Amino acid sequence: MAASGIGRQAAAGEGLKPGGTRERLPIFPLGIVALPAADVPLQIFEARYRVLFSTLMAGMPGIDEGLVNTEKPWCGSRRFGLAFYDNQQQALAAIGTLLEITEHSNLEDGRILVNNIGRQRFKIVEVVEEKPVLICDVEYLPDAEDEEANSPEAHELAKEVSDLFRNVVSLSVKLKDSTVPDEIANPRQLAELAPRELSFWVASLFAGNPYQQQALLEEETAMGQLKAVKELLGGTVKYLSAQAALRSAFKSTGSGSDIAPPPGGPD
Repeated sequence: MAASGIGRQAAAGEGLKPGGTRERLPIFPLGIVALPAADVPLQIFEARYRVLFSTLMAGMPGIDEGLVNTEKPWCGSRRFGLAFYDNQQQALAAIGTLLEITEHSNLEDGRILVNNIGRQRFKIVEVVEEKPVLICDVEYLPDAEDEEANSPEAHELAKEVSDLFRNVVSLSVKLKDSTVPDEIANPRQLAELAPRELSFWVASLFAGNPYQQQALLEEETAMGQLKAVKELLGGTVKYLSAQAALRSAFKSTGSGSDIAPPPGGPD
């Protein structure tokens, strides 16, 4: 198996294109939501997407040059769009995320494992081609012009989000009677990411509800995104705290830790 990496380059919030800038991108429609600042691993196996990703990664070690289409403007760019495809509604979300390929591995059976990082939000303006892959004209959202994104209020809200995240990890570890390394209990992203990117990164860890993640992606301002994630974490803390209290109550009555709490909580 051949592997290659190109490093992280700039943080997700750096080098954003101005709002209103338009670009033509290949779009990968998928039943997940990609968020800025978050890692998005993908497994590529369909022939048409193997051609697309080989073209995107042209020039990187281990790429099958026979699959590279040198005539495409995105040849070697390592950048593409991902938009959430709702299988229930058979609809593609209008707001997606620009992804940048950071690492890849070629498997012996022809599959390509690709890791990507979210860079910037966009809205789909026009579908240019549908086959063999989706090509769209997109317009980047004005995240770079959001003055509140790095305001004192945003940084204070980001601190509250970070504290809530640590509480969620601590309560989860307590409930499982386990320990975790410090890089999980207090990940570097809490200190390194700007407020907007922090909200997206935290939300990316709650992958169970893509509709909630898509709603966050479509939230217009950094303050709105931070408030939404704070509410999500706050609810999680309350739920985990209730579980911990209920568990302690069962233990104190000598009932044993293997007795399940009554039904009614989240699945």
